Amino acid sequence: MISKKDLQLVTDLAVQGLKTNKGRTILTTIGIIIGIATIVIVLSAGRGLENFIFKQIESFGADTIEIEIKVPSVSDLEMATSIVGGAEITTLKVEDFEAIKELQNIDDYYAAVLGQYKSVYKNQSTRAMIFAVTASLPQIDTDTKIQEGRFFNEREDSSQARVVVLGPDIKNTLFGGENAIGKTIKINQVSFKVIGVTEPRGNLMYFNFDKMIYVPLQTGQKQLLGIDHVMYGFLTVNDTKKTDQTVADINSIMRRRHGLPPNDPSKDDFRTTSMKDALEMVGTITFGMTLLVLAIAGISLVVGGVGIMNIMYLSVVERTREIGLRKAIGASNTLIKAQFLVEALIITGVGGILGIILGGLIVILIDFGAQLQGYDFGMTVTLDAIILGFGSALLFGVLFGLYPARKAAELSPVDALRYE
Repeated sequence: MISKKDLQLVTDLAVQGLKTNKGRTILTTIGIIIGIATIVIVLSAGRGLENFIFKQIESFGADTIEIEIKVPSVSDLEMATSIVGGAEITTLKVEDFEAIKELQNIDDYYAAVLGQYKSVYKNQSTRAMIFAVTASLPQIDTDTKIQEGRFFNEREDSSQARVVVLGPDIKNTLFGGENAIGKTIKINQVSFKVIGVTEPRGNLMYFNFDKMIYVPLQTGQKQLLGIDHVMYGFLTVNDTKKTDQTVADINSIMRRRHGLPPNDPSKDDFRTTSMKDALEMVGTITFGMTLLVLAIAGISLVVGGVGIMNIMYLSVVERTREIGLRKAIGASNTLIKAQFLVEALIITGVGGILGIILGGLIVILIDFGAQLQGYDFGMTVTLDAIILGFGSALLFGVLFGLYPARKAAELSPVDALRYE
């Protein structure tokens, strides 16, 4: 057992030993700083990103189910590559949603398709995302709110009326401070009357809704895109406790309508996802990514730990005569071991604190940069990141400082004093 006086003595000796080799100490500490900073960044940024995605998904509503197109018999990565490469799935129709709406647990739906065209008003023009959607969108996606005018109705959708609702950024680009309601713009050389402007909403998932132009679905399909299918749609359920059964019923209806095998999901040309499934999927993905990057950070810490062990071992060799002299005047093996172990803990402790500070600053910069781009990640340095970071630093200090400390304690006083 080491007394308080002995502990103070070995601490003073450890600090003095580190000061004697400042350059070596600093270089050793850098490895720990980088490793701890990485842990703090990964956990804090990862948690912030996960919460951001959760909020984005939850904004669609816990009572919603999404149906989207899917390339049959391919993985998600292959599907994304296929769609980017020009593959087009044309089997998802509004009629599918109408059939699904007959289910007892389904309340309503909206279906949509996206396109991109040049939009012009007088001498102002911009290339905008065209969001062709059914008139029920505002009732289901309640974050879509009208700032000026109104949203189009079902009659305007079924009659293919040439009316549009502008996102605020599009309105400002084309009209500036001028009132847009009642004015006419051209989309792909087709004239449309502006009947509304949405409230600012910002980025959601992959889209900036402030840069959208909303048009009735059938108008967009027939007069702009020349298609009769949709890309995706959302349905609302009456009882969220029955969501899993409702998803199964939807899959059954879709497979029957599309002439697909009833029990072979790999052949599906659609994907059905409840918000519960989406949240679980995001949680699994972010957890896996966090573990992967933490493993990489662990490698950095191991490298730093090996550096500590080498530096400490070199320090033992250089101070062999000092160790022999201390043992000759009565220093116990425990005190010698404690001295060098404290040196390792000081290096990793200081490195851990500096790493937490550096990681925290980088997290703040990442969050600030994201806000400049319109993404509110809400990243903060979390308590578990601080505890794990500092705890890892001390653990590696003990693990990699123990061997050289033990070698120092095992030196024979006689042999040590004879060492040249």
